[in-house]
Amino acid sequence: MKFNELKEIIDFAIEKEQEAADFYNYLKGKITQKSIAREVGKMAVVEEGHRDRLKNLDISDYTETKVTSVQDLKIADYLVDKEPTTSDMTWQDLIQIAMRRELASMRLYEDLAKLTPDPKSKQLFGNLADEEREHKLFFEKIWDEEILTDN
Repeated sequence: MKFNELKEIIDFAIEKEQEAADFYNYLKGKITQKSIAREVGKMAVVEEGHRDRLKNLDISDYTETKVTSVQDLKIADYLVDKEPTTSDMTWQDLIQIAMRRELASMRLYEDLAKLTPDPKSKQLFGNLADEEREHKLFFEKIWDEEILTDN
């Protein structure tokens, strides 16, 4: 993969991370429970950090990092998509949306890794996919510990 192609793909990923941050900031404004709104605000900050990390990415350094294996509970794989609808969204609704968004980001980076023949680019996208996988796992654990036990 040529540098310009990789830059375009990274720009696309930056755009998606900004969309995620915007999504969480939008949700924060819609949620009336202060504790949930605070958690959503934290999620927005994390996504903004991803965006900034991609913007400041030194491709040659980052692609040397080794991809690690992250557990996948696959909970998000089986949930129906939800969209933010009202200000009285439940914690369950919020976690479900967050899991699906992180799953989509993870799949984006996995697919980008498959598209490039360049080993360094594959490594880069593998690393990003693993980070999104870790975020998905974070939400899946909340689902497992808080939502499933309540039902």
